[in-house]
Amino acid sequence: MFIMRFVFVALLTLSFSSAVFSYTIGTGDVLHIEVYGEPELALDLTVDTGGFVEYPFIGKLQVKEETVDSIKQKIVAMLKDGYFVNPQVTVAIKQYKPFYIQGEVRTPGSYPFEVGMTVRRAIAMAGGLTERASKKKIYLTHANSEASKEIKVDLDASVLSGDVILIKESFF
Repeated sequence: MFIMRFVFVALLTLSFSSAVFSYTIGTGDVLHIEVYGEPELALDLTVDTGGFVEYPFIGKLQVKEETVDSIKQKIVAMLKDGYFVNPQVTVAIKQYKPFYIQGEVRTPGSYPFEVGMTVRRAIAMAGGLTERASKKKIYLTHANSEASKEIKVDLDASVLSGDVILIKESFF
């Protein structure tokens, strides 16, 4: 029994880790960047509408559609180029861009994204469904989708940072 629980927890951790590490940065995300031993380089930076952040010694840095690891590698390479011998850089997502929920919920609007978010949890954050809400007419538009196409989903569908959820009205 103990071994089965251990394996389950290990697999859950592995899948959670790969989901977090494959997340691509977008407009509105807040990054925390720091260089070990350099307190003045510990900054929280919001990704602007063009997909850039401004960092000392580097200037404007394109981060949109990059992973945390690739941003870290870019910063290390740029800081090594004339500024530091072996910079120890940490990059983390301090705050994800919000998701949005519209339609037949009690309090539509934007809400802070949390890893593991589902439509069901998003509805709960928005105060629940209205009396007219349809549990079968739920649509999701992914923020990083080029087509911006509404996809019909159920209550257990995963929600990503920046997504828009639309709960339509039921006629019966």
